Amino acid sequence: MPKQKDAELKPLALFRRAGGEDARKARVSLHGAVNDDRAKHEQVWQLDAPQDQSSFELSPADTWAALYAFWIRNDFNERLPVELGTKLSNRDHILAYLTHTGLGFRAPDAVGRYELLWDRSAFWQGAGAPLGRSWLQAPLPAADAFGPLTSTSFPHTLSFTKSDNPPVLTAHPLRPPKPAPGSIVYSRYIHSVKQHLTLTHINPDDPKHFEAYCRWQNSDHVNKGWRERGSEDYHRQYHKGRLADPHIMGYILSWDGEPAGYGEASFNKEDGMAAFVGGMGDYDQGTHLLIGESKFRGRHRFASSMVSMKHFCFLRESRTHIVIGEPRFDLPIIPLLAQHLPQSWRREVELPHKRAVLFLLHRDRFFDAGPSGGIFY
Repeated sequence: MPKQKDAELKPLALFRRAGGEDARKARVSLHGAVNDDRAKHEQVWQLDAPQDQSSFELSPADTWAALYAFWIRNDFNERLPVELGTKLSNRDHILAYLTHTGLGFRAPDAVGRYELLWDRSAFWQGAGAPLGRSWLQAPLPAADAFGPLTSTSFPHTLSFTKSDNPPVLTAHPLRPPKPAPGSIVYSRYIHSVKQHLTLTHINPDDPKHFEAYCRWQNSDHVNKGWRERGSEDYHRQYHKGRLADPHIMGYILSWDGEPAGYGEASFNKEDGMAAFVGGMGDYDQGTHLLIGESKFRGRHRFASSMVSMKHFCFLRESRTHIVIGEPRFDLPIIPLLAQHLPQSWRREVELPHKRAVLFLLHRDRFFDAGPSGGIFY
């Protein structure tokens, strides 16, 4: 399907300053936490009808899309006051959608019941995201797969892993089933490069996936970091093990559908490195990434790829508080990792196969400090 030109698109809604340039201001600093004398105030916005309409109605899905546009353009604010305009014919319904999903909340000093503080962090955490438009593309269980469900969160059920190679002996939560191989698990439009980035659960039976993976791993550039060069049979056995292992998932990273690299997301507690690092939480995760195609390397794409992988981890499990990275200490990407993600350098650690730098990315820092630094752009 050809892409529509901007001039052909009809606006969903209009954001304007309530009252124009002389709009009143509302407090955006946390009530009860920040003293009045140092509280920050911002002008109140209004969600209104497009200029050629006297009234309009928004679905929750279109409201979420409007929020997306709003936060892309206002990513330097943690919270902003927004009033649902009188032209919004179903504003009671949208008010309930925003407050029940946590996308917005009513401040104690709000003027009128339709004025809310919209929260940037809640939006990027996937609050209220509709199926099909959300960045998380294959949540399990899907909300509509088994009829209406009161909850789609996976329960905390005790499980156990024992392994000699790598050495693992630990209790941990049972991990949910993985999406079927070939499923797109994450999708996001990257404004800085004007392309869609997708993560697709790797399907080694798909020649497009397998050929690209083998070629990348057997290249000198990738082998310097991953050291997984081998025959086709070696690579098939590798993915056979990955598919059978509930704690780890590999995926193909693509730009506008063209494979660019391979990555993995894993739960740390039952991972082989946990015994050497220590202190892993029940839902902490980790990521690895290789960019196999040289034309998809570069600062902007690398940063967007890393951000998207971490974002995927936090979205797929809301109980994840930390996503770690442990690249080999002498790789040239180390400065880039420190520069483009709001993560902390913990220390260098010795693992059986490498000396690694341990990076810790905390959920609150990713969703609070990350957007203001433009990481989602």
